[in-house]
Amino acid sequence: MGWRAWYREPSMATAIRLLLAAALGLTLAGCGYHLVGTASTLPEGVTTLYVERFQNQTRYVDINQRIDESLSLEWVRRRRLQLVDEKPSADMVLSGVILNLGVAPVSFDEQGRATEYQMTLTTSVKLFDNRGTEAKLLWEDLAFSRRNSYLVDPNAADYFDRQVLAMDRLAEDYSAALVSAVLEGF
Repeated sequence: MGWRAWYREPSMATAIRLLLAAALGLTLAGCGYHLVGTASTLPEGVTTLYVERFQNQTRYVDINQRIDESLSLEWVRRRRLQLVDEKPSADMVLSGVILNLGVAPVSFDEQGRATEYQMTLTTSVKLFDNRGTEAKLLWEDLAFSRRNSYLVDPNAADYFDRQVLAMDRLAEDYSAALVSAVLEGF
């Protein structure tokens, strides 16, 4: 008994279902996949961005300066939007509040002295469409945060310098993540 004995021609309805399933599969396979940094959920036609100086509600007096500088560098690096110096000339406005910068020890030596700290930055961030008569909220995250850890030697002279370096690294990581979140909407 050959294959022809059990094979029968598909009906027209079956053929149509198979074609529809194949078309749907191809359509779904093309959706949602993109290279990181190439997708955008921004409105059409936006080309300029004004980054407001982040408000600082922490006891670390220069963290907002570090964030502002890192954010500007990250936007320039991405080349997706042109930064402008004045809010009225911007298509979009990014504003934020630094809510907390916490530093907590996570590892200790035999004498109970901290050898590793974790630094956590939490902010509230909003992106507005500035093109109309009234600014329209496009995106927000009321608790956008990033963290990193850093090692210290309690006996070393650069004990406090490690914290400054960790703040710089955290500002860079935070800025890269925030720009990605804004551009790609997640």
